[in-house]
Amino acid sequence: MARKNIPSIPDDKKHYFREQLYRELSNMFEWEGLPQTIPIDYLEHNLIRHGTVMYYEHEDIGEDVLRAEATGFNRHHMPTQARTFNPTTNQEVQTQIFRNVKRLTDGDHAIENFDRLKDCVLINNMQHGQNAGHIVDHFAIRLAYVQQAIDTNMMWANVPYIFQTTSDDTRLSIERMFSKIFTGEPFIITDKALFEDNKDRAGVPTDIKFIGKELYDLKNEIMMDFRKTVGFETAGVDKAERVNTLEVESNTQHTHSVLNIMLQQREIACENINAFFGRDVSVNIVGEGVEEYGTNNYRTEEPSTDEF
Repeated sequence: MARKNIPSIPDDKKHYFREQLYRELSNMFEWEGLPQTIPIDYLEHNLIRHGTVMYYEHEDIGEDVLRAEATGFNRHHMPTQARTFNPTTNQEVQTQIFRNVKRLTDGDHAIENFDRLKDCVLINNMQHGQNAGHIVDHFAIRLAYVQQAIDTNMMWANVPYIFQTTSDDTRLSIERMFSKIFTGEPFIITDKALFEDNKDRAGVPTDIKFIGKELYDLKNEIMMDFRKTVGFETAGVDKAERVNTLEVESNTQHTHSVLNIMLQQREIACENINAFFGRDVSVNIVGEGVEEYGTNNYRTEEPSTDEF
């Protein structure tokens, strides 16, 4: 049963961070050797958000990619069929396209038995066609919670006093007074009874500590944790203290293994596409190689003996 009076996060905040994280993930890899009929942004967009894409040949368009649903299982418990559902406004392709999924692991005669108009290659985002939605949602919700705390804390930083009143008229008068003060206008008190409910004609300080800096550090830490989880090599948020070598090496080992999960699935697809369609397609991480990727994002130093 849902508990009452629990603060909720506005959907627009969660949507904002979801889209931000999806944009980062959709630009992690660069493809080379694909035909002009295949838009790379569509390919990565659908791999990240939906998990699987069908690489096939259309009798009129040529080689193409479409978001697909995989069904069936072979002896290795891998999908054997794929289908798409693509309502379009110009009817350039039929609504549903069915293809048999083929792989080099099917057998010694896989290439000879491949039919370009009946078969396809399935490109997976991860090992079993998982999308990145569970990762994005996990971090987007946490980023939204921190952003909500930042907004709330900043709002209360602008409400330094609480006043007692016995009537709505007094409340409205005090609100008008502060609205003028916030815009720099002077406010002259002419009503002797305006602050009679408040000792010494003063409000009660809220004493709410402004922790915006700490919350922004937490927000950056969550973002860095997201990037580390999905594969960006990072040593963490830009802190006042520098990160020692042991922490950087630990993060490096983790991020390389996670990054390679996604890269390996794309490389497997490239190998199959090249064999079945006679292409020379390749994929790599955007920017430098894995060993050099992100090395300029942080500073390192040898651990001090004072740390142990």
